[in-house]
Formats: sequence, C-alpha cells, structure tokens
Amino acid sequence: MRNYSLLRFLKLNVYFFLMYSLLTAVWYGITGKFEENPTGTIGEVFFTAAVFSLLFSLAIVIWFRREERRIPVKGLSVKELDKKLARIGYQRVQGKSKQTISYKPEPPKASALAGKIFVQQSVNFYHLHGPARYLKQIGNL
Repeated sequence: MRNYSLLRFLKLNVYFFLMYSLLTAVWYGITGKFEENPTGTIGEVFFTAAVFSLLFSLAIVIWFRREERRIPVKGLSVKELDKKLARIGYQRVQGKSKQTISYKPEPPKASALAGKIFVQQSVNFYHLHGPARYLKQIGNL
C-alpha cells in the first residue's frame, strides 16, 4: 500500500508499452512496412509505444487519482463497510495482513483500472485509501 500508485503506474506503463508494440508490429508486418526499412520501423514502433504508454498511463493515474477518507468506527461496523464497498463494485480480498484489508474492483460497477481500496482500522476511524471517485460514493450510501 505504501508505494501502490507508483507500482500501479509502472505496471500500467509496461503493459501498455508491450501491447502497443505487439499490435503495431503485427499491423506493420501485415501491411509490409518492415520490408522497406526494418531497423527504422522497429525504432518507430518502440518510440510511439513509449510515448503512447506514458501518456495513457498518466491519464489513467490522473483519472483515478487516489485519496484517503476517514469514516468513524462508531457509525459503521466492518460488515456494513463490506456491504457498502460491495454496492460500489469492490470485493474483499482475503489477505495475510490483519492490519490492512484490501478490496479489488469488480467490473462493471467499478473499473478494473481504478485499482484497489485499502482499509486500515485505527481506534476511532477506518482509513480508506483508494480512488477518489469511488470513495466519494461510500459517503453517499
């Protein structure tokens, strides 16, 4: 949870880079662009893939920006919190850590690109770390 946004950005960036490179290389192979200048074409594929993946990853990270919300423990039990998170499209992940509970998005209610929600319980509050858009919906329920 500590560097979750950075790890998420890196994973998205690598994923988009590989997929864009692969799909562009297949298309260039079909259209015969590799026959003219193979090294220039490979450089073009990697350059455009790097630019595309950087821009798209930044857009996703900004679109699903993360924040922390605090919900008082007195007004809500863990089961009620699970139900609220289930209503907005998040399912609890069974983890080893007793201190932090994580929830993963389940499409179509929550976007898979939004990332996980982490819940830590202190004496007085539940500390929810996750996408701002979905954490706002918890307050409305």
